[in-house]
Amino acid sequence: MHDLINNVKNWWDDIKSAEAKTRAHFPIERSNADDGAELGAPFLPKEHYFQVILHEMFLARSRQWFVHYDPMVVAAATYEYDNKVETVPFIVGPSMLNNFGHETPAGMIFRNTPVSGLNPFQGGAFTLTLVLYKVQRKNNADRLLKVVEGISSSLDPSNSLSAYLRVAGTIVDGVEAILGLEGTVPVLGYRVTINTAINQKMTPDYWVLIDEDSKEETMNPARFRVRQSRLYSVDRDGRESEYRDHDFVLFRIAQGTQRNDERTLPFYPLWIAARDFAARGDDEFWKEAKANFNTLKRSLLKSPDLTGPDYERLRVEYLEELKRVRKHSVDEATLAPEQISEEEKGLRNMAAELDALDNL
Repeated sequence: MHDLINNVKNWWDDIKSAEAKTRAHFPIERSNADDGAELGAPFLPKEHYFQVILHEMFLARSRQWFVHYDPMVVAAATYEYDNKVETVPFIVGPSMLNNFGHETPAGMIFRNTPVSGLNPFQGGAFTLTLVLYKVQRKNNADRLLKVVEGISSSLDPSNSLSAYLRVAGTIVDGVEAILGLEGTVPVLGYRVTINTAINQKMTPDYWVLIDEDSKEETMNPARFRVRQSRLYSVDRDGRESEYRDHDFVLFRIAQGTQRNDERTLPFYPLWIAARDFAARGDDEFWKEAKANFNTLKRSLLKSPDLTGPDYERLRVEYLEELKRVRKHSVDEATLAPEQISEEEKGLRNMAAELDALDNL
């Protein structure tokens, strides 16, 4: 059985032991971000969703990225999900980065790459580990990275986290194999644990990791800005320009309050069935609609993929829609009664036989 938490911690321990100097990492002051006032208040348990987004990553040409080295971003979040503490690894390699990047004279830029799913924040402890590695392109390392990245991206942890967790061990095994290859070297890393149970606050802020000694004068956090989710720096004359001096990663633990992808969640087929039955004017179909809706309500209540407010919102929306569809279907049935198939008649006869057992 995989001990994912310890494996991810070992990745962080390796980068700490490998660093000859402490790399710069710090949050961007909200007053220095153009959307700082819109980032949101501290996360509240069962009220907010979170997602880790790599807003911008710059890889300078000086390291010969994509010629001799492939970039690999390893992100892992440990948090409460469905009454358990889970570790969710996510790998971003060249295949995914190519969808979000473009080349510049100075190097490669990648923007707005998700490195986690969208999941409810349940409270308790939240740990995030994020490491940028350079993977030397020899001994088929690039092919192995492509396979591991493919496994990681084959399922969306936002809408199928339970299924994603079943392959998490395979993803970690693949990462371990890549890390064991000669020429795989950590470049930048960040790790934080926030425990709301001891009054620590988890906030949706921007963070930056820069491949430069944190003691350098140029790494003063006050110099840096975020403009349209991009990293800028201020020179001695107060002029802002996009930062391109070193490799860097700009990321954020983004906050959400309402999902708009409920069609992808496991309970949604129950809603489709309930609405379909309600759209038929026949009373027997209406009984089926109500039965499916009652099951749907329980599924919504138990869903680990919804916050409390989203559960209430969807329950009310579905109920009002079901009543509207039922009314319209009854009105239309008076104009042209629906014809019942022989197959449906047989199903109803079986249902009647089961109903008769209620009196035993």
